[in-house]
Amino acid sequence: MSRFKYYLAFFHAYMTNMFLLAFIVFFINTHNGKPPSIGLFILITIVVLLAAWCIAHHFKLRYIYFLLPIILITTLILDFHWLSALLISYLSVLRIEYLFDDPENTMVESSLITSFLLLIAVSVFQTETTSQLIATYYILFIAQLLFYFAGRLLYLLLDNGYTITRKTIVFLTLISSFITLGIISSIAYRYGVYVAQYIVYIMLSIIVFLMRPFFGFMETIELEMPDWPEGEATDQQREDQTEMIQQESLSSQLPLDSIITIILIMLAAAGLYFFYKNRQKPTDHPEKPGSIEQHNSTNDIQKEKRSASKAPQNKIRKLYYEFEKWLAVKSMGRYRNETIDEWISRRQLEDIIDTTTLETYRRTRYMSSEVSEDEYKTYRQAIGRMKKEINTHIKKER
Repeated sequence: MSRFKYYLAFFHAYMTNMFLLAFIVFFINTHNGKPPSIGLFILITIVVLLAAWCIAHHFKLRYIYFLLPIILITTLILDFHWLSALLISYLSVLRIEYLFDDPENTMVESSLITSFLLLIAVSVFQTETTSQLIATYYILFIAQLLFYFAGRLLYLLLDNGYTITRKTIVFLTLISSFITLGIISSIAYRYGVYVAQYIVYIMLSIIVFLMRPFFGFMETIELEMPDWPEGEATDQQREDQTEMIQQESLSSQLPLDSIITIILIMLAAAGLYFFYKNRQKPTDHPEKPGSIEQHNSTNDIQKEKRSASKAPQNKIRKLYYEFEKWLAVKSMGRYRNETIDEWISRRQLEDIIDTTTLETYRRTRYMSSEVSEDEYKTYRQAIGRMKKEINTHIKKER
């Protein structure tokens, strides 16, 4: 992975998550008499990313939390609601910390799903403020969706051998197709909702029509409230009425709003406690562009240990499995979803890795081919020779 590609993936994941935070901040601000401040929010998140990047590359990673009070004071001065200011200052720094620790932990899919669910909730449970700004909520979600797909397309088009002109054509074609499909879907959505409502209306009408004969006799029944017998149980009736009035007065004096608020605060505190108790502690070291490959390989080793994968039974595959474990220990391992040829090219091992010998592994792994004992000996000797040459190659790089 090139440096530019790594930087693009980092920025794309961070900003996609920030769209969800912008959705929440916009809701809090507008419902508390504060300006929406979407433009200021975007500017703050970019400045925070740049500042955190500088701190992480020149100091220790944990020092990025010194940005938290600065962001909090800045957002309060810029007339954000206090709850929005807390969310911006804490969540933006926390997201950057975890992206530095594990670039694969992007959470972009979770952010998109959460934004979509929030959009549904805002649309269904509309308030007076929400109904006036419902278009802005749709625009925020659509912008997040477009940003996500555009970033993924750009990431996939990098380092694929296409010319710049061809990359541009492919990118614009796919984005235009996506936007066109979205417009068609939005138009079809209106008619789809109308058709669904019409079908439900017809079905309910049929049910009412079929059930009418069974309940027609109830139209002639008149129910009357019974009267208390005169002169009987008068004292008991008064006592019951007095007790009911006292109960109603006591219930009206209970601070229900305060009780509900306390319960919600306790639930939120319990959720935060379990979150921090069970989360994985980030590593405390800054990442430099030159150490990206080593960092990713280390993460892969840790993930392989956690998954406790077993070695294959086939002796050819088992030998190659042990060879890759040895490479990972030497910080020379492959990335996830990286092919062998891509790994050789990235590590510049064309003169060391014998691709002809590795064909034996490919045939065994993907074609279920059997190999003779002589082929196995040749394959094992080639693996041993490659290990020696890689050790020499590592010493030269140092």
